[in-house]
Amino acid sequence: MRTDEIRSFLDHFRDSWTRQDVTSLAACYTDDCLVISPIFSRIRGRANLEKSFVDLFKAFHTTGITVEELVISPDEPRAVLLWKIQSTHVGEVFGMPPSGKPIERSIAFFLTLKNGLIEKETRVYDFTSMLMELGVLKVKPAN
Repeated sequence: MRTDEIRSFLDHFRDSWTRQDVTSLAACYTDDCLVISPIFSRIRGRANLEKSFVDLFKAFHTTGITVEELVISPDEPRAVLLWKIQSTHVGEVFGMPPSGKPIERSIAFFLTLKNGLIEKETRVYDFTSMLMELGVLKVKPAN
C-alpha cells in the first residue's frame, strides 16, 4: 500500500470509530485478525472483535477523537496512531454501573496491515488512570 492509501484507510478507521459504527470498524480487519487490548486482552478473529466493539460502545460513548501523531511505513505496511479520545461512561464496565463521567485518554495503536486491512493491532494506554477516572480504583493522595 502507498502512504496516501494507508492515510485514507486510517481516516476511514477513525471516522468509523468516532461514529461507533461497529460494522464499518469490523470491516477494517482481516478475518483472522489479532487485537491485543488492555481491556479485552487478546481478541482473535473479526467476529470476536466485532463483539468487543459492541461491548465497548455499550460502556463508553465516544464524544471526540483527536489524532496526535501518525507514523506510516508503507514498505511494511505498518502504522502507529496516537489518539486522544474523549468519551462518556454510559454503561456497566468492570461491574461498575454507568456514572456519566467524562473520560479522556491517549491511546497508541500499533497496526500491521495486510491486503489493505488490519491484520494485527496492539493498543497501549494507561489502563490504571482510566480505572481511577471511573472510580473503580481508589488512591490516596501523596503527602
